[in-house]
Amino acid sequence: MNMRSLSRSVIMGSLLGVVWMMPASAQQAMLTRGEVYKLINNVQLLLNNRSPRAARVSDVMVPQDALRTASRSKAELLFNEGSLARIGSNAVFRFIPGLRGFQLRNGTALIMSPPTTASTRIETLEGQAVAEIPASSPPGSAATNVLSLAMVIQVDGVTQKTDFYNLTSTPIKILDSKGNFLFINGGQTVSVLKGTLGEVKTFDLRTFYKTSGLALGLGPGQEPIVLQEAPPVQQTLKAVRTATLATLDLQTKAIEGLCTLNARGGDSTLATNCITTDSDDPLRGYLDRRDVVTPVPDRPIPTPPPPTPPIVPPTPPIVTPPPVPQTPPIVTVPTNPNTPPANNNQPPPVTNQPPVVR
Repeated sequence: MNMRSLSRSVIMGSLLGVVWMMPASAQQAMLTRGEVYKLINNVQLLLNNRSPRAARVSDVMVPQDALRTASRSKAELLFNEGSLARIGSNAVFRFIPGLRGFQLRNGTALIMSPPTTASTRIETLEGQAVAEIPASSPPGSAATNVLSLAMVIQVDGVTQKTDFYNLTSTPIKILDSKGNFLFINGGQTVSVLKGTLGEVKTFDLRTFYKTSGLALGLGPGQEPIVLQEAPPVQQTLKAVRTATLATLDLQTKAIEGLCTLNARGGDSTLATNCITTDSDDPLRGYLDRRDVVTPVPDRPIPTPPPPTPPIVPPTPPIVTPPPVPQTPPIVTVPTNPNTPPANNNQPPPVTNQPPVVR
């Protein structure tokens, strides 16, 4: 026996030993092995501590083993407790020891679980985004509210974004890396971008089942697809399908309640006037928008304060400049034409009058 076979035998023996000591309900819920039952194109099996190799139908995986799909490739797994996993293109998927633990590093996966009393945990991007579905009923209880689960997880490792889509009425708890959380119900989706939760949105389930290749068998009119599967796979698909169709019916009735009068003024109860048809109603684009934002509750609009009058700067005083002194006008004395001009260089004239004797 080689080391790989011995290692797998030890792991399986240890798991079987634990299972032997656990109650029957817990034994049925524990993930101990997964089997590849369908492959499309290029899929690699990543056995723990072994080099990757091409996956084959009937390959058995134990906890910590993984699958990696290439472009335009797909793999489907059936686990020992009845869960199904459909892995889309460019994905890295593994399951971990414990009660329903899955990891998705990239790509898209659809997880389907039949009614169970165990909780489910799905981690993406090294724990940046986590989905938790608590047990519907504790082991040993007499409660009957045990529901199936169907959930799509889409991971973009480049942008570090995870999108969660809930296909059934079982509430799913979504957590981010900071510990914040919220719940999404059937027909709702939420994104976690770089470890931060976004807003809950609504997507159209009917259009989803018409366009999603991973969800074949879960939508209306897809019974023949289910009958083509092996009996163990059929059993899980039928149980999950009951839950997905019930959730679709609830959403359809909710949408019908939003029917409105269109521009023609017809009866609002007619299907031709509902937002689920191609009528001329302004809301007819609902089918084409998977990320319709859930309306937020109305809030009172605050009354704005009265406008503040503008501040007018004070007018500076008018300063009168001092008067400018005026230069007196130059007065010109008229000259006698008979008076000879003055000669400053000649002595005063001599008179012939005799001096006065006193």
